Amino acid sequence: MAKAARKQSGFARADELWIRQHFEELVEKYPGKYAVVARGELFVGDDARQLRGCARRKHRGVMPISFPIPRPEDFTCAL
Repeated sequence: MAKAARKQSGFARADELWIRQHFEELVEKYPGKYAVVARGELFVGDDARQLRGCARRKHRGVMPISFPIPRPEDFTCAL
Protein backbone atom coordinates (compact mmCIF):
# COMPACT_ATOMS: atom_id res chain seq x y z
CA MET A 1 0.00 0.00 0.00
CA ALA A 2 1.35 3.43 -0.93
CA LYS A 3 2.30 5.82 1.85
CA ALA A 4 -0.50 8.28 0.95
CA ALA A 5 -3.09 5.49 0.96
CA ARG A 6 -1.91 4.28 4.39
CA LYS A 7 -2.08 7.83 5.71
CA GLN A 8 -5.63 8.26 4.32
CA SER A 9 -6.63 4.90 5.80
CA GLY A 10 -5.28 6.00 9.19
CA PHE A 11 -7.31 9.21 9.08
CA ALA A 12 -10.45 7.25 8.17
CA ARG A 13 -9.97 4.85 11.09
CA ALA A 14 -9.36 7.74 13.48
CA ASP A 15 -12.49 9.52 12.21
CA GLU A 16 -14.57 6.35 12.56
CA LEU A 17 -13.34 5.98 16.14
CA TRP A 18 -14.18 9.65 16.83
CA ILE A 19 -17.73 9.08 15.55
CA ARG A 20 -18.22 5.99 17.74
CA GLN A 21 -16.92 7.84 20.81
CA HIS A 22 -19.16 10.88 20.25
CA PHE A 23 -22.26 9.32 18.68
CA GLU A 24 -24.56 9.73 21.71
CA GLU A 25 -23.49 13.34 22.11
CA LEU A 26 -24.25 14.01 18.43
CA VAL A 27 -27.73 12.50 18.78
CA GLU A 28 -28.39 14.66 21.86
CA LYS A 29 -27.05 17.93 20.37
CA TYR A 30 -27.79 17.68 16.65
CA PRO A 31 -30.73 15.33 15.98
CA GLY A 32 -31.97 15.39 12.39
CA LYS A 33 -28.89 17.22 11.07
CA TYR A 34 -26.06 15.95 8.89
CA ALA A 35 -22.54 15.41 10.22
CA VAL A 36 -19.23 15.30 8.42
CA VAL A 37 -16.00 14.34 10.17
CA ALA A 38 -12.56 14.98 8.69
CA ARG A 39 -9.36 14.55 10.69
CA GLY A 40 -11.36 14.59 13.89
CA GLU A 41 -13.10 17.88 13.08
CA LEU A 42 -16.89 17.91 13.09
CA PHE A 43 -19.00 19.83 10.58
CA VAL A 44 -22.77 19.91 11.27
CA GLY A 45 -25.62 21.36 9.25
CA ASP A 46 -28.61 20.75 7.01
CA ASP A 47 -26.79 20.23 3.69
CA ALA A 48 -24.48 17.19 3.57
CA ARG A 49 -22.98 18.17 0.20
CA GLN A 50 -22.05 21.64 1.43
CA LEU A 51 -20.55 20.21 4.62
CA ARG A 52 -18.42 17.72 2.65
CA GLY A 53 -17.17 20.58 0.47
CA CYS A 54 -16.17 22.61 3.53
CA ALA A 55 -14.38 19.63 5.05
CA ARG A 56 -12.50 18.87 1.81
CA ARG A 57 -11.39 22.47 1.41
CA LYS A 58 -10.14 22.65 4.97
CA HIS A 59 -8.52 19.19 5.03
CA ARG A 60 -7.07 18.67 1.56
CA GLY A 61 -6.50 15.08 0.56
CA VAL A 62 -8.80 13.63 3.24
CA MET A 63 -11.99 11.77 2.38
CA PRO A 64 -14.52 13.01 4.95
CA ILE A 65 -17.09 10.69 6.50
CA SER A 66 -20.65 11.96 6.29
CA PHE A 67 -23.87 10.66 7.78
CA PRO A 68 -27.30 11.80 8.95
CA ILE A 69 -27.59 12.15 12.71
CA PRO A 70 -30.58 10.17 13.92
CA ARG A 71 -33.21 11.60 16.22
CA PRO A 72 -33.75 9.82 19.57
CA GLU A 73 -37.14 8.59 18.39
CA ASP A 74 -35.44 6.84 15.47
CA PHE A 75 -34.20 4.31 18.03
CA THR A 76 -37.67 3.55 19.37
CA CYS A 77 -38.96 0.15 18.39
CA ALA A 78 -42.55 0.15 17.15
CA LEU A 79 -43.60 -3.34 18.25
